[in-house]
Amino acid sequence: MAKIDKYNYGLGYTFNYDYKDKPRNVENLMKYMLNRSNIMFQYHNLPDSIPSREIELLLQTNGFGVFIEVEGKYYIVNGGLGGEPDVYNMPTEAVISIPALKLNKTYKINEDCIVIPNDSMYLGLLPMYAKYCTLMNENEITMLLATVNKRIQHLLSANDDNTLESAKKFLEKVFDGEIGVIGESKLFESLKVNTTSTTSQVSMKDLFEYEQYLKASMYNEIGLSANFNMKRERLSSSEVEANTDNLYPLVDDMLNSRRKGLEKVNEMFGLDIQVEFNSSWDYRLFNGEPVHSIDGTEVQLEETENTDTMAGDETTEGVPTTEEEAVNTETVETEEVETTDDTQEDETTEEVETTEKEEVGTEDKQGEETETTDDERKEDEEDE
Repeated sequence: MAKIDKYNYGLGYTFNYDYKDKPRNVENLMKYMLNRSNIMFQYHNLPDSIPSREIELLLQTNGFGVFIEVEGKYYIVNGGLGGEPDVYNMPTEAVISIPALKLNKTYKINEDCIVIPNDSMYLGLLPMYAKYCTLMNENEITMLLATVNKRIQHLLSANDDNTLESAKKFLEKVFDGEIGVIGESKLFESLKVNTTSTTSQVSMKDLFEYEQYLKASMYNEIGLSANFNMKRERLSSSEVEANTDNLYPLVDDMLNSRRKGLEKVNEMFGLDIQVEFNSSWDYRLFNGEPVHSIDGTEVQLEETENTDTMAGDETTEGVPTTEEEAVNTETVETEEVETTDDTQEDETTEEVETTEKEEVGTEDKQGEETETTDDERKEDEEDE
């Protein structure tokens, strides 16, 4: 029942934050960070018996995992590394014990199993998370106490028990919203009020900046850009990107360690497991270029490739190039000029033909009139 209750957080249960329970608070902060970094990598072609969540939890918390095959199924598990060291003082054997599989066996590394490290030093992320989360928890306690101390404006002191009890009742009534009344003059004689000094109090602004600095430093360690510059004026782009170079060495080492281990796994067991950056780690700040290439070849989902291709085609078809626009413009202008010249030539030819026809018609009329006049003269002469 306790195990079921543990995974029902938030469903009908009430939790109080105990700032004095440091171990639990630090542990919770570390688990929240593991929730973020667990999706740092995306795996392709994993066997059904290996969830990607288990791979990342094992590598990030333990520093390494051992890839084995048991009765035709593949697993990545924890184990003890040992045996006679090789020439580079690295272990040569892995002792695996899995009660659920009734397995207790010693494997030869690179012969029967493959060790996949989280990083070059087999450290994992827990030591780094523990450091930053411990400092953050201490700072949160300081902020809580400073917040409470801000409520105390005056310190009351009493010389006898009766005055002390009267002062407590007075403060309780004021806190509850009632009007506090002092009925005896002895209370004024024995009660002293001292104003608290504000010069020695911790600055809340400094605590906030320290909290921001710790969080940003931890995020930067795992490749997430977080600005801890608390300048009041605006930041230039060069100041914002000044910290980008130190974001990637650790996460690049983690990706390279996984790829080298999976390359050996694929070769030994005939698999095709690939790994790439995921989520916020997939794009670098420099030009937003994807960084999930393996041996210079992009490893992308088909959906992404098809979408990019379609988008590229639409962009190419919809937006003509400058040279095409210039050629089209020149062609249109040339056609317009040719059309104008043809029209002018046709109009001139028609005018000339019309003039010639009119002249020929006039000549014909004149010839007919001359012939008619000659015939009339001949008829007159005959009549005479």
